[in-house]
Amino acid sequence: MCLCGFGQTPQDRQTIVNPLPDEEILRPCHYQMVLPASTSPIRAVWVIFDRGQDYLLWFRDRQVRAFASEHHLALLLAMQCRSKEREDMIVLPEKGVGRALFSAISQFAESEDRPELKTIGIIAMGWSGAGALVARLAGYRTERYLAGIAYAPGQYEPLGMDTIELSDQAIRSPQLIIANGGDNINGTERPYGYFKKYYERGAPWTFVVQNRTPHCCLQNAQTLILEWLRAILSVGKNKPLGIGDQGYITLELAKVVDEWKRPVFNAVSSRIGPKGKAKRGELPSGWMPSPMFSHEWVVFTGRQTPVAIWKP
Repeated sequence: MCLCGFGQTPQDRQTIVNPLPDEEILRPCHYQMVLPASTSPIRAVWVIFDRGQDYLLWFRDRQVRAFASEHHLALLLAMQCRSKEREDMIVLPEKGVGRALFSAISQFAESEDRPELKTIGIIAMGWSGAGALVARLAGYRTERYLAGIAYAPGQYEPLGMDTIELSDQAIRSPQLIIANGGDNINGTERPYGYFKKYYERGAPWTFVVQNRTPHCCLQNAQTLILEWLRAILSVGKNKPLGIGDQGYITLELAKVVDEWKRPVFNAVSSRIGPKGKAKRGELPSGWMPSPMFSHEWVVFTGRQTPVAIWKP
């Protein structure tokens, strides 16, 4: 039985994980889960980190829930585990938030009689500081990390995207990094630098810029994200990740800078081509995992004005 609160439906399940004495967590962490309608084994847990209105709306969205059900994914809303330091979210998994997340998944495995939840992979998704957490989770539980989606990612010093160090094994899982061309908080330079660092080491990652959009507005990218995830989930076991079509963008500087006073950029053109074949003035933007995603990526990066502005 579900005792439904704000944002819950009778299909939602909930659990709480208490912090351990030596962890950075201020108070118990809350989690909500929606299981796929089918009784077939769950393929992965799509973890959505709560970081404002955009992510609550995403977790409740009919299309998102239908996609999850179609692909046998459990949807998990991870409410913020607030830090003792400043009552902001914790972005270092080893400070307790990583253990709490996987403990919650195991608790759902027991309560819902879905033992596969204890071993299957996660797809981690987060905005802003949660994007920095999503990136670090790849190194925290590499064997459980299926894919990551980091939207307008970054965090205050010294926890920014430039401080993330991942092993060769950790970067094998696909990541989608989306930066906003009007973002005066985390900007585009650091998210792109994070992408480029590991893409040049062979990571099957993809970078996207959402033109002239401030530090918000996840819903603009819904079609793109779902198509990327559909493609990632469809890649066969025998097909090497990262091989095939690649994206390239040319850019122009915006009239805003990020919190580190670094310039923010927008895409003025984009194209698909072979890897390592950037033309003059182009930035490599990573792997296109399917022809349909390639199309959506070109459309998205070619959009010069935001579709909608929903403040988080």
